[in-house]
Amino acid sequence: MNKKQKRVIKVLERMIEEIKTDEYFAEILIDELETILTNIHNDDGFGTEGQCDPRGDFRNGTWSMKKVEGVDK
Repeated sequence: MNKKQKRVIKVLERMIEEIKTDEYFAEILIDELETILTNIHNDDGFGTEGQCDPRGDFRNGTWSMKKVEGVDK
């Protein structure tokens, strides 16, 4: 694992801990994450069919930060 990967993992771990204790922080991140993930998805960054999108496998439906596979039906 390189330094960039380690940095991203560390920051995400810290964000996860903050989200667990601060509902408002989660609300702030939802829109930002939606933008980031949609941009990656649109550039086929999660596979040509969106099968690796962290919001959900787009072969199974349309997912967003307001409708996440495994959380929302």
